[in-house]
Amino acid sequence: MISLIICSRNSEISPLLKKNITETIGVGYEVIIIDNSQNKYSIFQAYNEGVRKSIFPYLCFMHEDILFHTKDWGCKVIEHFKNPQVGLIGVVGGHYMPQCPASWWSTQYNSGQFIQGFYDKHKYNTETISCSRYKKPNETSLNVAAVDGFWFCIPRKLFSVVKFDEETFKEFHFYDTDICFQIINQNKEVRVVFDILIEHSSRGTQNGAFLEQRVICYNKWAHFLPIIRGIEISTYDIEDRLKLAEEINAITLYRYKEIEQIKSSCAYRLGKTILKPISFFRQKIK
Repeated sequence: MISLIICSRNSEISPLLKKNITETIGVGYEVIIIDNSQNKYSIFQAYNEGVRKSIFPYLCFMHEDILFHTKDWGCKVIEHFKNPQVGLIGVVGGHYMPQCPASWWSTQYNSGQFIQGFYDKHKYNTETISCSRYKKPNETSLNVAAVDGFWFCIPRKLFSVVKFDEETFKEFHFYDTDICFQIINQNKEVRVVFDILIEHSSRGTQNGAFLEQRVICYNKWAHFLPIIRGIEISTYDIEDRLKLAEEINAITLYRYKEIEQIKSSCAYRLGKTILKPISFFRQKIK
């Protein structure tokens, strides 16, 4: 029995997702929609509200822009949690989180499999993303340091000792990394699973809020880093990947500052003023 918790831009999820869940989950379930159409909640607040409203022993936190491609995936979720050491499962994540502000993918020690949807010249396409080089034959899951937040599950009983940290974080980023670290801190395992295939139609957003939240996450967990789970890497590789993570951090920060400079320029503001009437008439025509 699974509670599906969704922070939505609308009061209802799409009919397509409703139908997809019904046809694929394979176990009893409830859908808890936290209506965030008025931007009332951060993702941390929304998910805590969902936990309070839930009634089933397994909680699934998911974005509303996903589709399930695995039949009876709910049965597989429950099967993974039969191992009492498993505290959280996702479908893609990173094995190594360095001692610097970083994301789960920053060091490129990643595992998992999912279908990435994207628009190319206004046409929707998909590609299967697989980064499972550490997986052994017949292995259905791998230990990781953190997972991506578009879909993950946690046993409800763990929320007696963990929660989404709405006091520290105020936005929509790093809720996944933070809850993974909390669960690892409870001596539980965070794992990516290979027997559940999910399509995700968004590539995510790396904006100013993302960069700020990344620093906040690092400051909270600096004492806990670095974290290495599920693989063995040499001291040389650790140093090499730390340098890579720092370079990615610097490039992302540089690009953000560059964009902010452009947006604050007179030319950009003048261009927006000139184009505003055109945008208005386009909307009227539609």
